[in-house]
Amino acid sequence: MKKSSVQIFCVVILMSLNLLPQSDKKGFELPKLTMEQRWETAEGNLVYFIISGISYAKSKGQTAAEFGTWTGKIGCPYWKSIDSMNISRFVQEISANKQQFRDFQMEILESSTSLVRGRMKGYGLNWLKMMDWGGVTQKEYEQFFSYKWMAIGDCLGYGYKQEVLGEWTYFTAKQK
Repeated sequence: MKKSSVQIFCVVILMSLNLLPQSDKKGFELPKLTMEQRWETAEGNLVYFIISGISYAKSKGQTAAEFGTWTGKIGCPYWKSIDSMNISRFVQEISANKQQFRDFQMEILESSTSLVRGRMKGYGLNWLKMMDWGGVTQKEYEQFFSYKWMAIGDCLGYGYKQEVLGEWTYFTAKQK
């Protein structure tokens, strides 16, 4: 009797400290995503927030380009804080930023101390094409990124432009 009373007492304490599985208390278990599922969820959420921002800007009479410029300006202090910033580092950081997308690819076609030309693809367009989210077009999605990078480049003293040709986005970043 004494042993079972101690066991019951321990179970009650563990339950009160939330140390027993949650499914026993609520009747269901929370999902445990694999790393691949987490990445897919995060990527979808990222595209969702970009598209939501563009859609909201449009609802207020602004363009995707204006929203991109605004977000680039908001990010400027962060970009200015990056040590050893130069034109190559700027492009490296763009690449690092876009590697949130599983199918992202970037290739450098030409570089010098004052200019980098390259191309990239795979930064969320597959999500945009799968669903009609907020009436945002592929062109608007691409404009958002183009103007975002132009604004960030401008705050760092770099020019940036991009052009979409087929499945690749060709870009040029150069010292002003």
